Amino acid sequence: MDACLTRSDCTGCPGRVICPCLGVTEETVLGAVTALGLRSVKEVRAATGAGDGCTACHRRLRLLIERQAEVAAPAPV
Repeated sequence: MDACLTRSDCTGCPGRVICPCLGVTEETVLGAVTALGLRSVKEVRAATGAGDGCTACHRRLRLLIERQAEVAAPAPV
């Protein structure tokens, strides 16, 4: 059985689906945000297809974009 199906908190699972309509994973979105420097849900939609269905995942997409921006930001001097 898949470990992600047996855990109540699946944060950090590489196969965690962020966009159920299109089956796009968190790993795919984060990879695109990092590699392409995406900064908006519109950009993520164009690059990955995530968010093109019912739009229920847009909030999660924004949170991933913000989280990745914080990780990528240079440390204050």
